[in-house]
Amino acid sequence: MTNTIIKLAYYIEGSKSYQKFRTFLLHLLEDTSRKEKKFFDLLMIFFVISTVGILVYEVQHTVPNILIQYEYFVVFIFILEWLGRFILSFESHKQIIRDYEEAQFLNMPYDIVSSLKIITRKKLHYVFSMASIIDLLAILPSYRPLRILRVFLLFRLFKVLRYSNSLNQFIKVFVEKKLELSLLLMLYILVIFFSATILYVYEGNGLNPKILHFGDAIYWAFITVSTIGYGDITPMSEAGKIITVVLILTSYTVIAFFTSIVTSSINEKLDGIKELNIISNIKKYKEYILICGYGRSGHALVQSLKLNYHNLLVIEKEPIDISIGKTDDIHVIKDDATNIDLLKQIGINRNIKEVVILTNNDAVNLSIILSIRSLNKDIPILARCNRFKTKNKLKLAGATNIIEINETAALVAMGYIKAPIAYEAIDDILVDYKGALMSEVEVFAYSPFIGQKLSAIEFDKFHINFIGLFHHENPTNFIFNPDKEETILQEKDFLIIIGYERSIDDFKTYIQSQKSIMIG
Repeated sequence: MTNTIIKLAYYIEGSKSYQKFRTFLLHLLEDTSRKEKKFFDLLMIFFVISTVGILVYEVQHTVPNILIQYEYFVVFIFILEWLGRFILSFESHKQIIRDYEEAQFLNMPYDIVSSLKIITRKKLHYVFSMASIIDLLAILPSYRPLRILRVFLLFRLFKVLRYSNSLNQFIKVFVEKKLELSLLLMLYILVIFFSATILYVYEGNGLNPKILHFGDAIYWAFITVSTIGYGDITPMSEAGKIITVVLILTSYTVIAFFTSIVTSSINEKLDGIKELNIISNIKKYKEYILICGYGRSGHALVQSLKLNYHNLLVIEKEPIDISIGKTDDIHVIKDDATNIDLLKQIGINRNIKEVVILTNNDAVNLSIILSIRSLNKDIPILARCNRFKTKNKLKLAGATNIIEINETAALVAMGYIKAPIAYEAIDDILVDYKGALMSEVEVFAYSPFIGQKLSAIEFDKFHINFIGLFHHENPTNFIFNPDKEETILQEKDFLIIIGYERSIDDFKTYIQSQKSIMIG
């Protein structure tokens, strides 16, 4: 029996059908980045609201058979959903394989019973979780002959929470403030019980005909402390009137504390809700540049990239830098860029085309590189290096290119000292977007200029100034102002040019177009 279970575990682990099925369930039930998940959530919300609507309709009408059949169909979908979540809750075969291989490594007999105990405990933990209980209570009302079970149909409304990230964020407010709200609830109950006891002692002896038992006093205290005040029970003794005044004043205090706790918590959660919306928007595009760190360097880079209409996403955990980012009207997520789950959510393998790391701490930059490389081995990473000693470490971690801030600043300063007028001219070209811009133009495979001399390109026609080029054979070696008659263009070469934005766009089209007119 044990050998059969072990073989079955290994069979499941190696089964492509099982992996495809599990991936399908993950996409449908758990992965918020997938369209299938969004469609499924909307469909389930519709099922919940429509079946509750049938319950309301049933109060004064006879339900048509087609609606009864529809409700059975919905319950069947609920059952399949619960089974899917039950399967995803814990991979039993992995536990068996793990325990078996550990026993083999330690040269000990394998105890299948201990593995089954762990699997049972894990599965029962899910079955008795709040989410699972709500799902099961939503299924129970399907047995229509037991009318008392129909009240549980209202638990389907709680299922809506599962399908809305914003509502989940709101619920987390109460979970995270559990201690404060528990103390407030205890105070609330104590005030009600104390007030009800005094009123019942003084007026429950026949003085007040509306208070026949202690439950009436509890009801009066609850209505009074909630500031509703129906007026169906009013105190008649002096002690009752005094305790009413005390109760009203106390109720205002309790309500004020409750409002303060919930409001402050919701304000804290608003950033989380906004981040969910940002992540949702990011998934609509596949050409985002991710910038980690929004200090002075990040701010300057973002302003330049915005002018060239790049889609940008910034991850920053410092509140001051975040506020600047929001002022600049860009997507900013308040989090740690080393967060693996966050990197997965923003689509480091799908939606991000390049990463720029600009924090002023090389240790942090190193951690970010390692986190990104653990998910994506190929994405280009441009990293800031603050200390020369850490340059090789950043390279080894996986940085594609390094920006040495201090060295670059020194070279710029030296350039200004040696030739201030030339420096100002270049600075105007690079910074003033209303004037000329520096750009790079790649020579793609279908360009008619491949194999042609550089002199074949009509730079003057587009009022373009040619600076130099990078050959694809040696992309790190920049050739400044090469001889146009001797230089032959190759596929994937990069031309570095200066010109106006419109001219550059026209020039790029000219370089790639089959209709380009080449000069002999």
